[in-house]
Amino acid sequence: MKSELFFILSSSCKVVKGYSRSVIIDYLRGNLYFISHQYHDLIEKLDRNQIVKIANDLEDEESIVYFNDFLSFVLENELAFLVKDVELYPKVSEEVDDDFTLLQDVIIEIDENLFNKNHFVALCHDLTTLHCKDFQIRLLSSFNTEFLNEIILLINETNCNYLEIHCSYNEETTRESLDKFIEEHCILSRIFIYDAPNISKHEVVNEIQGHYPISLGEIMYINYSFDNGNCCGIINYESLNFTSFYMHNKLKSKNGCLDKKISIDRYGNIKNCPSIKNEYGNIQNDSIIEVLKNDLFTKYWNINKDQITTCKVCEFRYNCTDCRAFVEDSNDIYSKPSKCSYNPITCIWEDEAVIN
Repeated sequence: MKSELFFILSSSCKVVKGYSRSVIIDYLRGNLYFISHQYHDLIEKLDRNQIVKIANDLEDEESIVYFNDFLSFVLENELAFLVKDVELYPKVSEEVDDDFTLLQDVIIEIDENLFNKNHFVALCHDLTTLHCKDFQIRLLSSFNTEFLNEIILLINETNCNYLEIHCSYNEETTRESLDKFIEEHCILSRIFIYDAPNISKHEVVNEIQGHYPISLGEIMYINYSFDNGNCCGIINYESLNFTSFYMHNKLKSKNGCLDKKISIDRYGNIKNCPSIKNEYGNIQNDSIIEVLKNDLFTKYWNINKDQITTCKVCEFRYNCTDCRAFVEDSNDIYSKPSKCSYNPITCIWEDEAVIN
């Protein structure tokens, strides 16, 4: 009988309880299903249990009807499935920490007028030792391809597998020249151009007759000022991530923005991110390897969404990378991000209607 089968929540799905409502997130399809807290609790009881055991606890006919309707709903939407032997379907591990990668992200501000090649070479050596993979260059001087070629050649000697460049709009730097620049550097994935006349997105594609086109990278034109990183920290519905099962698990224990991240400003000062004022040394005299041993620096890495005011009762808390640079109370590192407009009590984004 169907009732004797075991209920298993799909490994691609997560159920999160907020203040006013709960949500089922299907990371395989990027779909959301808002549900009441009662159904959240029901799923927790059902998962990896026999249906009959849960059904027998229901006390009235109305509860049985709701139970059967909800069961049909999750099965029809492939959010769960039924099995005879639950032991054949072990839970997927939620382990996310990678001890091999000691540093994941680096943000480097570069001003050609202040650039010191020897310091940059030493920095790249440290980043290689730490197995850093993701690089962001914030170019504070003009887009000089000859200078950037030198920078990228040095980055090519590291473990970097993703590179993006942020810079300001310049009429002399044409889209054709940017296309060519991306084509020449396979490690370069995106170029962000700020203060552009219009917002647009351009994909650089390698097209050869008789072959499938290959995407080489993207050029993003943005119509507002980069403002030295002050544009960061904006949290809206579009910025939430509903496709990464890995990120959901990570945000339960780590900070989505600052975990394993380091930032170097134009003067060589070492920070958590460009918008956080605290400095922990300078690459002219200090190794970032030693800075990472400083508990004051790494304290931000483990500030997770379950610890942050307001965020901890938000149903989207494991889909939001967070921001510790711009918070409502500058004296409280657990304060709500000041650039987040969502109210989990009312389920409203500023003046927008409830998302359902």
